[in-house]
Amino acid sequence: MKLERPTKRMTLRELLTHAEKCTRDLIEHYQANVLPQTSEFRDLNRPVRRRSHYPTVLAIYNAINRLEESSNEGIEATNYLLEQLQQILDSASREVASRI
Repeated sequence: MKLERPTKRMTLRELLTHAEKCTRDLIEHYQANVLPQTSEFRDLNRPVRRRSHYPTVLAIYNAINRLEESSNEGIEATNYLLEQLQQILDSASREVASRI
């Protein structure tokens, strides 16, 4: 969830609100994408298979690729959130320093 407005021009309250939205988006991504992909991959390679007793290598390969793609998207969103949190820390530090 990238913004058009630069974070340097945002107030501390706006930064916190944006970080909260990013956090909700990240939680939703993991619940809607990563967990189902993980479950699908686990179902394919567990000892007692539900779908097929002998899944194809291609099915396992595709499942792990989808899991990796979802995971990479989550990592990108996490890195963006960490950048936002660093901006919040910097902004809060400036506010505290200006009041002392």
